Amino acid sequence: MGRRAVGFLLIAVVLAACGGGSGGTAAPSSGGGQATDKPDASKPAEGEPTPGTALTACELVTPADIEAALDLEPGTVSEGELKQEPTVLDPAVNECKYIDDSWGGLNALVTPTDGVNVYDALVDVYMKDAEALEIGDGALWFEKNDRGYFLKGSVIILLQFTHVKQSLDSFRDPTVEIGTSAVGRI
Repeated sequence: MGRRAVGFLLIAVVLAACGGGSGGTAAPSSGGGQATDKPDASKPAEGEPTPGTALTACELVTPADIEAALDLEPGTVSEGELKQEPTVLDPAVNECKYIDDSWGGLNALVTPTDGVNVYDALVDVYMKDAEALEIGDGALWFEKNDRGYFLKGSVIILLQFTHVKQSLDSFRDPTVEIGTSAVGRI
């Protein structure tokens, strides 16, 4: 399978995993970002690429990042719920969902080994709909569906607010602020 085909397949998986921007109803776990009972996808199987980070989505995007980006009081945002989302193309994919009635919701999806292919495919297919940002090794903001993609090395982070309680003109600025912080941790 060619690099471009692999990238397109991964984009389809990533977009499907994010549910097109609709918020979920699950409450954040009190498990402090611990993995579910699925296999540990943070460690590549023998012969698979090494992830560009061992940090999970909940470690790359923290409650403090969300609070700072939305100008919320410290302690407002609870720990996120970590979900391992291994794919055929990247067994280390994981997602952190932050959802709380008091402030809103944010999904962070991390693809730690195949991010370059995802980014290249996004640029090839969707660049006309994106704003290019100079963050990390590349970043894209999609105003139409309020998504930000942030690339550093082999890692790509997808951020999407599902909703917020406060009035915002756009999700762009808080998404860019959180994405910049996450890229800085890689």
